[in-house]
Amino acid sequence: MKHFALSSHGDLAAYDYLWRLTPDRWAWEFLRRNPAFRRDAACLPDDAISVKKARCADIRLLRPRAWQTLADRWGLVLMPDPDRGGFEADVVWNRRAFPDQVEITCVPREPGERCEIWDQMVPNCDITHITDRLGQEFLILRRNGFAAQVRCTGTSILGLDPIRIKLTISRLRGYYRRSRLQKAAVEIHRDRQSPALPQWTKTTEILRNGLIALDGLAAGMSRRDIATVIHGPRHVRAEWQGPSLQHAMHYLVRKAEGLRDGRYLTDLLGADTTSS
Repeated sequence: MKHFALSSHGDLAAYDYLWRLTPDRWAWEFLRRNPAFRRDAACLPDDAISVKKARCADIRLLRPRAWQTLADRWGLVLMPDPDRGGFEADVVWNRRAFPDQVEITCVPREPGERCEIWDQMVPNCDITHITDRLGQEFLILRRNGFAAQVRCTGTSILGLDPIRIKLTISRLRGYYRRSRLQKAAVEIHRDRQSPALPQWTKTTEILRNGLIALDGLAAGMSRRDIATVIHGPRHVRAEWQGPSLQHAMHYLVRKAEGLRDGRYLTDLLGADTTSS
């Protein structure tokens, strides 16, 4: 997939962090702008989530104290803070919403045996461990502006005995999507110099512009005002009276509102809503 750099100016700079996000983090960016979702999130008590530190490693532990009915309605394991962006929010999607999420299988480690994944992951990543009410385990790995969700199976990653981690793909359906997400999770561990400018694809540029459009509409801006933020005043003055720019803005707003209002499930997370 071709990447290209875009210089940021003015209000656009606030969206630069988005270029590193995986599709599931983009889904969160659209969902957290949904007014109905934000009303549900506001119902969550301050003490609804237990937050602790693991003894075995520098891992943050989250566990809901009650059933997350409102979160589950939106495809989430627990209710994150909608004021936090895709990198920092504790967003974990359930398997129904995000069937192709990265999976690892944990097995007991033999005496003297090493685990390359564990040795790379623990010292290099900020790790958040989430256990849902059924005892299913998930990880959020964060490093250098990148975040990845991982579902854990097998032996508990928090057990007393050392474990070995295997990357797994449990079904062929969605294999290529799963493998791309798996590759993105592995890329977190690589040491690399950050580019001087954010690196976008055509798809992520459209997604970014969609979020700008939603934020602009929420602030009372017109479509022309939003186009000025995205494209600059000179371009808008020259093109606004023609049909193409106004049509493009209409399409952008319609697509962004659709993702915000439910299509994040199918278009970004790959959920099969026909089977529900």
